[in-house]
Amino acid sequence: MARFSVTEAATAGFGIVGRRPLVVAGWAIALVAALVLPALLCIAMLGPRFVEIMQLAAQQKGQAGDPEALDRMMRLNSGLTGFNMLYWLWSTFVKAVFCGAAFRAVLTPEKAAWAYLRIGSREMWLALVMLVEQVLLFIAVFVMALVIAVVAAIAAVGAGDHQTGGAIAVAGVGGAIAVVLVIWVALRLSMAGPMSFADNQFRLFESWDLTKGQTWRLLGVALLVILFLVVMEMLLAGLIGGVVMAGGGSLAALQGSANLDALFRRPPIEILRALWPWLTSLGVVVALFGAVAQAVFYAPWAFIHRALARPRETAWL
Repeated sequence: MARFSVTEAATAGFGIVGRRPLVVAGWAIALVAALVLPALLCIAMLGPRFVEIMQLAAQQKGQAGDPEALDRMMRLNSGLTGFNMLYWLWSTFVKAVFCGAAFRAVLTPEKAAWAYLRIGSREMWLALVMLVEQVLLFIAVFVMALVIAVVAAIAAVGAGDHQTGGAIAVAGVGGAIAVVLVIWVALRLSMAGPMSFADNQFRLFESWDLTKGQTWRLLGVALLVILFLVVMEMLLAGLIGGVVMAGGGSLAALQGSANLDALFRRPPIEILRALWPWLTSLGVVVALFGAVAQAVFYAPWAFIHRALARPRETAWL
């Protein structure tokens, strides 16, 4: 049975960062162009709607709910549904592009043109795999939650005087089982992305055979990757705190709910003008963090695929 080193796999992303630091810088720029700039454009276009929602929410604080204001907020939020759907599809495609870049950096590190970034059929298959996995996860969680709710209700009825305790116990055990089941299935399907990328075809359940007997090692890799990302997020929070503290007097004017309300009542362009130095500084830090996170999160699975898959022709890469 093919094997792989858990620590080598989990640290594969750091290998990319160490060998190709300029690639990380290129990914940071691409992240800004692909996600931040479209988001800022949408804010500029939909800014008045967001501001109105914030104003209506602020007016409801400490007051009895105004039916007309609540109805207005509902209509404004419903109008954003289409935007949210489009942004979900776009962000999934962007993730697929960076995922493909990380896979390419691990499988063929010599193909470093354009910081390993490509837009082609392989990235499209990755995007499709991601979308299908997200939809399947939503369906699975919904079904399991429904089953747990029904079983908990039955247990509550049968528990007599201890209905609440019985329902909570059943829901807790059922929830724990559901979480373990979701994690297990996710690990068994974790090679769907690398397989789809390597074969240039849609692969999902084919991952089941490739990961047979590897669940514990895959879990070890996943836990280490999560640990790395948590530590990175803590460092990011420290850097952001430093930037905010460096803002000192400029940001002090925003303290207090009255000042914040006054800020959000201004036109979106004026808000950006007031905050752009700090948003720019934070954007640089967050973009670099995001680029490193892409490598740390995606590279291990390409490393594992290379170790588990049979030797294959890789000239296409």
